[in-house]
Amino acid sequence: MVRTFVVLSLLLSFINASALHVELENILGQNSYLAKKKFLKIIFKDQQKFYAGSQVDIHKVLSTLKENNLIRLDFKKSRTLHLSFATEQNNPLIFIKMIQNSLNTLGYNTPVTEKVMRDSSGFLYKVILKTSSAVDPVLFASELKKQGCYIAQMKRYSKVNWRYNINIFDIDIVPTETIFNKKMVLKKPLNPYWIDVERAKTLVVSSSRSNSWHPYMVFYDRDLKILDTISKEIKSYNEKLSIPRNAKYVKISDIYTLENIKRGLSIYISK
Repeated sequence: MVRTFVVLSLLLSFINASALHVELENILGQNSYLAKKKFLKIIFKDQQKFYAGSQVDIHKVLSTLKENNLIRLDFKKSRTLHLSFATEQNNPLIFIKMIQNSLNTLGYNTPVTEKVMRDSSGFLYKVILKTSSAVDPVLFASELKKQGCYIAQMKRYSKVNWRYNINIFDIDIVPTETIFNKKMVLKKPLNPYWIDVERAKTLVVSSSRSNSWHPYMVFYDRDLKILDTISKEIKSYNEKLSIPRNAKYVKISDIYTLENIKRGLSIYISK
């Protein structure tokens, strides 16, 4: 029994190590990865630090590579940069807006759309940038995280060709259609709630006494520009809000952890 446990533990460690190094090779490119492999084994020795559950934590991996000067971004002259963004999420408009907002925040204001495609595997959005440096993947990951999504995988095909697989399942709209003047009970959240509040004037959010809700709510317009943010460090059980003009969505969460609203919330939307 003990021997079996040891064998399984070793096998799991090997699988984790393999998955981590596959992602390192994807990020750095094969030649760069092979040239730096010995150093990478040292800085990524404690492999479990670079996992979120069973998945490689790409943001943490990128941050560690950057801290050790292993990600080179500058070009000797202005180059054409090709960026591909893929997702399985079912709202392409929101996906494109989040990508554009993140790039704009980093100073890339004029991405040119190269390709937009949707098929059974999801949605692909490709852009071209004329730039003297590649997009900093650590800063880009941070901007995405602010909007409620994260990089699941990343692959660098060359200095000027990068692909990001992005998970934004947490922005599925719940419910899918706005229901006015009726109390709706929202189940335990796995991710922040996104509610369509177009044409609405007031929103009441209620929490049960068995929760410990510290409200964090953000209103967005159709282009996902932030209109208003409500954040409270003290517990609340009832919040009545006036919905900003031109608001399309509200994201509802907790400023600390979703575990604080594990009993769910209820909402009441009125015109």
